[in-house]
Amino acid sequence: MEEAIIGSIPHTLGFVVNELSKNAFLLAFEGDLADLKNLVDPESIAADDFELLEEVNDPVVQLLLASVDRVITCMTTYYMINNLDELETMENEAYNEVASDYFYAYIIDWESKNYEEMLINLNAVYLSIAQLLYHATCQLELNVIEVPDHIYDDFFEHYGSFCKEEVPSDNKNISLLYDLIHHLNGDLLKIDNLSRNA
Repeated sequence: MEEAIIGSIPHTLGFVVNELSKNAFLLAFEGDLADLKNLVDPESIAADDFELLEEVNDPVVQLLLASVDRVITCMTTYYMINNLDELETMENEAYNEVASDYFYAYIIDWESKNYEEMLINLNAVYLSIAQLLYHATCQLELNVIEVPDHIYDDFFEHYGSFCKEEVPSDNKNISLLYDLIHHLNGDLLKIDNLSRNA
């Protein structure tokens, strides 16, 4: 069971990269990339598509890309800490299934109609990602795939701590994910500041 939990985390992080990237594209399609709105599917983004986003002159899109970079850095560090082979891990269907089972419990597809609605919904997107990552830390800590129901409520008790400071843990994997939650929240605060000043 521990192996499946350890192996599922990179899949979870990959899902987070996809979710953040999708939102970056959706915002860009309302601005600089409006001409590509129906040509590039934000649900299936290729590595080459990121070059398009890097050229977008929207600070919110750039902050989403910074968040993507944070998650990728976290994933790379996670592979090293756990001595995992990236290709082997990502090709493992059982690991993917463990991550998929709880990813879809947290991530909601917000039906935003315009740029302003998308900005507002980014708060929910980042909160959902934080819940997802917290769920993963609980799996690691408890060494279970199915976490107890109280974990969902516990998140809200701990979320304020993640927002204010980095929360330490003796477990390197948990500490890494806690740090990611903290730094992603920092990116969200910057996005909120930009939204208020726009």
